[in-house]
Amino acid sequence: MVDIIKSYNDVTRRNKDMNDGTYAEVVSAVSSNVTTSFRDAFESYTPGAKWTETKVSGDLVYMDGNASSASYLVISKDPLSAGTETVLTTNNTFPIPAEIMAGISMSQRTLGQEFSVEVVDVGTPLPGLSDLAISSITQTTTTLTVDTVGAHGLSVGKSIGVFGCSNALANYPSLVVATAPSPTQFTATAGPGGTIASQTITNPAGAKGFVYFRERIGCAKNGFSEIFESPTATSASLYIRAESGDVYPSGTVAGNHSVTVGTTASVQLVNAAYQYAFSPTNDYRFVAQVDRVQWADTVVDSTTVQQSGRLLRTQICPDPSLTYKLRFRATNNKALTVPAAQVVSVTKTVSTTGTFVTDTAHGLNTGDQVVYYGSSDPAAANFPALTIATTITVVDTTTFTAVIGSGTTGSAYGGYVAKVQGGNLGSALGYNAISAGSAVLSTLSDGTRQLVLTGVGSWTGLTIGDLVNVVGLRSTASLGVTSLGVDGAWKVANVVTTVLTLVLPYTDSMVLPVDFGSTTSGGGVIKRTDMRISFVRVFDFERERVELLPRPIGDISSAAPVTVQGGTITAITTITTAGTPTAPTGFFLNSAATTNGALITSGSAGLQAFFASNIGATPAYVKLYNKATAPTVGTDVPEFVITVPATGQVEVTPGFNGHRFSLGLGIAITGAAADSDTTAVAAGQVKIKLSRTA
Repeated sequence: MVDIIKSYNDVTRRNKDMNDGTYAEVVSAVSSNVTTSFRDAFESYTPGAKWTETKVSGDLVYMDGNASSASYLVISKDPLSAGTETVLTTNNTFPIPAEIMAGISMSQRTLGQEFSVEVVDVGTPLPGLSDLAISSITQTTTTLTVDTVGAHGLSVGKSIGVFGCSNALANYPSLVVATAPSPTQFTATAGPGGTIASQTITNPAGAKGFVYFRERIGCAKNGFSEIFESPTATSASLYIRAESGDVYPSGTVAGNHSVTVGTTASVQLVNAAYQYAFSPTNDYRFVAQVDRVQWADTVVDSTTVQQSGRLLRTQICPDPSLTYKLRFRATNNKALTVPAAQVVSVTKTVSTTGTFVTDTAHGLNTGDQVVYYGSSDPAAANFPALTIATTITVVDTTTFTAVIGSGTTGSAYGGYVAKVQGGNLGSALGYNAISAGSAVLSTLSDGTRQLVLTGVGSWTGLTIGDLVNVVGLRSTASLGVTSLGVDGAWKVANVVTTVLTLVLPYTDSMVLPVDFGSTTSGGGVIKRTDMRISFVRVFDFERERVELLPRPIGDISSAAPVTVQGGTITAITTITTAGTPTAPTGFFLNSAATTNGALITSGSAGLQAFFASNIGATPAYVKLYNKATAPTVGTDVPEFVITVPATGQVEVTPGFNGHRFSLGLGIAITGAAADSDTTAVAAGQVKIKLSRTA
């Protein structure tokens, strides 16, 4: 007897040449157990130990989770800065073929922020591309046309963005090149958010801005990636590159590169104050072989859901002779809408036009469109949040005017103003419409610093464990001149209607002032975009790894799948029961163009053998009933349903005395598997031969 599969733990057999004249090369092909190249469950995290961390100011990278065995690494992007990137790379390297999986979830998804999971080679990367100066930019309906000062070198499908245009409507954070009709002109109509908004943009006066490149695999010469970059939790863009060639995208090459994937929504395991417990809905999987790369995902901890394949690439494959690393990149694009300045005060005198004074130079121009959040008096008639793009008139470097509310007289304090880039509104970026009407900073008995914000309305869209930025929290008693000194990143410890309780993400993550009691204020809250990584695993890929028996029994998520791709397949099943052998009685059925419902025999019967063939182009389903009368097909529930594959056959060998049908044995053949199905098969399509015992 020849062993087909052999398993060895921690044993590697390599090619040998004894050079003793007895043989030249002996090649051993032995399947080993799963070999782990790298794994991290994020029960602890020390930069430099397992991961190389390159972090920009304002971003956070830390371990979180304190309940229900939840432990995860948080990569959180600063919502106040555009054009920044934080990178985590494994110190370990691994070869291809390999199998990589990561349990990932996110607090939100926003256009202009990209979170990339990448497998990249460790060689010298390609040089980064410089921004391209724009000489002219216009838009008619949904087509943006860009003329560059010099040759752009772009081709259809390149991922880009536009920033720095004096007309901020043209500053799109995420675009894809649709056409390149000349060396100095290209057009774009869509990006990861889908087709761009229909609008008219004339060639703006003054600065024309720049085109920037959105790196898909971070300049690696070989590798592949999955980028969460659209506002939709169930989409991602998938990319691959080999040997310094062009990056090959998923989706529509000249437009939206996104494809459907498993959701990145986090599962809140415990909803209780000061309990932080998120887990991913899905884990994301990559199988890199020498001749293909496959992207897939699967629901975590599920015994019923198989992997969902999302993309397969065979024409482009990274070089298998190289070594690779796993990398996470978190990017704020250069045209991301971010706050321009904090608002000290906004006043009106029997007018709908408010005069805004900012704490620093706002950098705005007359005609810019802005949003405003965090007013201390957000009543609709007074100084409500400006959640839609509102045109401003600049007075000086720290003053501008805009229409807000109705014709009243009064003042409001605090909050922030943000210049809208390419229609990238704050409402889609985590800007909370509720203002902080008062604030208390205290120290708990265990030393925890706690900030409690009472909103002018009930807080929405926030979950315990989310990270937020407090922006423009200013005292109304000082007419907004005094900042309360607590602006920065906080973690939601509890939220109950109008009361939002915040703690620092980790000890000393921010320098705070001394505690203060309830202080009337204005100020805003921005939800940060957080990637939560619950686990990472990298395995050597073993094509020969086979488990024929599911563990535990009946767990179909562990069963070995069998796919019939044409031809003939024979399935043999053994069903045994106790009893004394009796002489079998044969039965033959050549299908009619019906469901073929019939009674084979009444009274106790045992199925001794079964054989069926199907010449049809689709599967047929033989249904056996435990009945003393002919079955009513579509109403009666069968005892067994046996699938006969298209242009194939199936054999069942139950055993010497068969499975017992205590009432009688009935039969039917239908075109679908459901118990209620009444689809007829064709005449002569299915032939059945069985034997039964009394």
